[in-house]
Amino acid sequence: MLMSLNRTHTVALVTVLAALTACGTHTRIVATNPVLSLSPTCTDAVAAYPDRDHVPYDYYEVAVVTAEGNSVYTGNGDILKAMRGQAASVGANGLVINSLGATHATVKVIGAAVGGNDAERKGQAIAIWMPSDTARVRESCGK
Repeated sequence: MLMSLNRTHTVALVTVLAALTACGTHTRIVATNPVLSLSPTCTDAVAAYPDRDHVPYDYYEVAVVTAEGNSVYTGNGDILKAMRGQAASVGANGLVINSLGATHATVKVIGAAVGGNDAERKGQAIAIWMPSDTARVRESCGK
């Protein structure tokens, strides 16, 4: 009886871990300006802009940030939050969105719902640092 109980718990644990892995957002960041050495900020301090024309200050490009997740479990807000977190980790205080969206094929979405990995939501952005925006960053991060 004890053996079957342990096996049941093991199967349940593996199932939960697999579900959490499938639901997660995966991010990647590649530094583009190695000369800049910035202190990390907080996610709340990273403002998102739809394009370069909407950035209110002069800025330096810091890194390229990409994120992806299963579109059944991950929304655009999750992708954006993950990208903002990565940008904050390298000291950026802004994010210029290049792309943010999901595949739209119904068959792919159904496949992802039953465990396939072919319906993804993806985003790509440029992490930026705006020297003139440091007061807002301090206020946002409570520093």
